[in-house]
Amino acid sequence: MSISDKVVVTGIGIISSIGNNLSETYESLINARSGIGKITVLDTIHKNDFLLGEIKLTHDELIKSAGVNPDKAWTRTALLAIIAAKQAIADAAISTQNTSLVSATTVGGMDRSELFYKDFLTDARHAEYIDTHHAGSSTEMVALECGIDGIVTTISTACSSSLNSIMFGCSLIQSGKADKVLVGGTDALSAFTLNGFKTLMILDNEHCRPLDISRTGLNLGEGAAYLVLESAASALKKAKKVYAEVRGAANSNDAHHQTASSDDGEGPYLAMKNAIEAAGINPSDIGYINAHGTGTENNDVTESRAVIRLFGDNVPPFSSTKAFTGHTLGAAGVIESVISIIALNNEIAPPNINFKTPIAETGLIPVTEVTKIEGVKHVITNSFGFGGNDSSVVFSAFDGITQPVRSYDYSNNSVYITGSGCVSPQKSLSDDFFNEDVVVQDDKFLKITAPNYRDYIDPKKLRRMSKIIRMGMVSANVAMKEAGIDNPDAIITATGMGCQEDTEKFLNQMIDNNEGLLAPTSFIQSTHNTVGGTIALQQKNYNYNLTYVHRTFSFESALMDSMLLINRKQKNNILLGGFDEITEESWLIKTKIGYYKSHNLKNTDIFNDKTKGALAGEGSAFFTLSNKKTENTNAKIDGVEMFFNPLTADETNERILSFLSNHNIKAEDVDMVIFGRNGDITFDGVYDAVKEGVFKESFTASYKQYCGEYDTSSAFAVWLASEIIKNNALPKGMTESGSVPKKISNILIYNQFRNVNHSLVLLSKA
Repeated sequence: MSISDKVVVTGIGIISSIGNNLSETYESLINARSGIGKITVLDTIHKNDFLLGEIKLTHDELIKSAGVNPDKAWTRTALLAIIAAKQAIADAAISTQNTSLVSATTVGGMDRSELFYKDFLTDARHAEYIDTHHAGSSTEMVALECGIDGIVTTISTACSSSLNSIMFGCSLIQSGKADKVLVGGTDALSAFTLNGFKTLMILDNEHCRPLDISRTGLNLGEGAAYLVLESAASALKKAKKVYAEVRGAANSNDAHHQTASSDDGEGPYLAMKNAIEAAGINPSDIGYINAHGTGTENNDVTESRAVIRLFGDNVPPFSSTKAFTGHTLGAAGVIESVISIIALNNEIAPPNINFKTPIAETGLIPVTEVTKIEGVKHVITNSFGFGGNDSSVVFSAFDGITQPVRSYDYSNNSVYITGSGCVSPQKSLSDDFFNEDVVVQDDKFLKITAPNYRDYIDPKKLRRMSKIIRMGMVSANVAMKEAGIDNPDAIITATGMGCQEDTEKFLNQMIDNNEGLLAPTSFIQSTHNTVGGTIALQQKNYNYNLTYVHRTFSFESALMDSMLLINRKQKNNILLGGFDEITEESWLIKTKIGYYKSHNLKNTDIFNDKTKGALAGEGSAFFTLSNKKTENTNAKIDGVEMFFNPLTADETNERILSFLSNHNIKAEDVDMVIFGRNGDITFDGVYDAVKEGVFKESFTASYKQYCGEYDTSSAFAVWLASEIIKNNALPKGMTESGSVPKKISNILIYNQFRNVNHSLVLLSKA
């Protein structure tokens, strides 16, 4: 089956400090009206210290504008997202049935959770906001409010996040995984972010001056924007208005520093170059560049050098529009994509306001007035983020042609696991794992069995690494060593909560010290893509580098992206990983809403403990995936699927049978089913219904007695399943039901989180 078509934009929604919709945004741009000003909404002691690109609407006013139930617990991040998403859906005139959602954020729901964090640890009077803290919260609120029933996931790669959501959305459409995709991002201002950037000393206390020699830093902003993506064939068939074609996109890593970009701008250069090549055009065809242009000393020099390196003496009109909106972090890429589409459709280049004198190192002069760019066919927008994550997208005028530019074969979905590494509460690094006794812990939650990190990581680099980074580095290094690969074509990671310990440390310091006496290290490492960026930095890997952060869809989303890249023959070898850590505070907070058990419990007894809540855990599992079978191949992954929303038992069973049918296998042909039972009496019954409804005669087992419950525990399940297939043996302590087959040639993993996030992964013998 060959599926590929041009992807076009048929709907736009946007809200930022320069406008509450598309028309207001356009008016502000052509009238050079900035949205940056004094702080009036954000609750901070720095109200008189900095200028921000605030949306001048209170929480209650946003609730009214979003048209949502005022009695629910909403975050500002989610409200901004809902406003923009509803605009885009209405603009495209689409039904949200069979529509997928790929959203992006860096702040998540912290605009609310930071206000009540100490309360969460004590009385929990505001417990309704506990589950809005994670990055996928705003995405799920959009999905539920808008009735989206397709793939739902979230990306967080710092400031490049929402450009990456566009890229993945295009991949879903061109692979046939989705008919329509709502892509974009949202971020609200928070004291956490403001103080974090303050510790880095890159905030300007006046209006920012991107690309100017006098620049001293950035102004933070907030906002949300979403695009409806459809195939060109679908849009033309329905006589849709088409704003632009997403002609090309690329992501690369600068592999230089966690927050600073390299002198020569290798990452930005590769992102632009590869996006233009993917578009099938030349640099000379670009008619306008929307620069990342933050106004910081380092970024603007780096980006300018990268532009000169790529375009030479023929640099097209360019400008940074962050002096209008402020830096909107995870939403920046899509907000600036909307601005780029405005430039394309109106044949104008928006001005780089506040610019006076060019940077001495490059001498580049941006557009300083609204400038006519007649006949422009292609524009490019850039977003560069922490962890060296750099992305560029080319938008082009749609020519009305629907035949594919290139065709991909998706009929063979098999992807081979050629190496794996796992750090878990078990002795999973042992060469004799299957003969090891189960590590029994009788505690509040399961902790990893920590390896001797010095055996895997340069001791000089260990000192600055938090636990989760160490876990990730060890499992990644083991996987690459087993596969004999030291420079994969892509690094794709997944985490539900990222570096929780660092986030908690900075948040507590900020609250306890009343936003004073803060150090930058914990803030720098609090970003979700820290592990992926660190691996790229250590390996000097400049390739594709994404992080998915949607609760228990995180790893499955990363796996799906990996498989699509390999099937499209864009990548041959990919490093894929999922990781999460548990802390005393995160355990305590989640017990307040019944997600975790509040009492000590042996992990071997979790299925006999008839109480609410799961036994919490942590771990890290990495894999090297390839399009070719090697002598190190453990198993192959045949398919992955996610479905969102509470389902009845019959609906769940139907989804599972449909998934198996799509992969040409019947339920009775599955040798082993591994369930994600976690000991929660409220939701383990979901697995009982699947067992009775689909796999009554099958051999079934569970895996969370080994690792506990955490957002990316399915990565541990995939590691375990691949080892079982490779060794044709079961580890000690597996909960068994049914007759053990003599040969285990395929395994289905079914995991669900509170009957909302359901996922399936199918593995087989290579």
